[in-house]
Amino acid sequence: MDDKEVLKIEISKPIAEKFRRWVAERYGMRRGALSRAVEDLIAKAVGESGVGGVEAIVGIGLLSDYSWQGEDLCEALRARHVSDRR
Repeated sequence: MDDKEVLKIEISKPIAEKFRRWVAERYGMRRGALSRAVEDLIAKAVGESGVGGVEAIVGIGLLSDYSWQGEDLCEALRARHVSDRR
């Protein structure tokens, strides 16, 4: 298990509500989504590369033989994943 540290912060209620909606849209309603979103944003802000998020998705594409033609990346990866299971 990764080493974790608890950061206790306080932010305004309107910002917290907007952030929760943003996280739900992008990360889903899964357990740990808020923590993951905050960690991804902090990593991006301090210049950490390759830490989850878009970098991880792009890395999957770079490691495969898939040739992206400008279509929606999520749909392309989903279609490829489904076709690989058949």
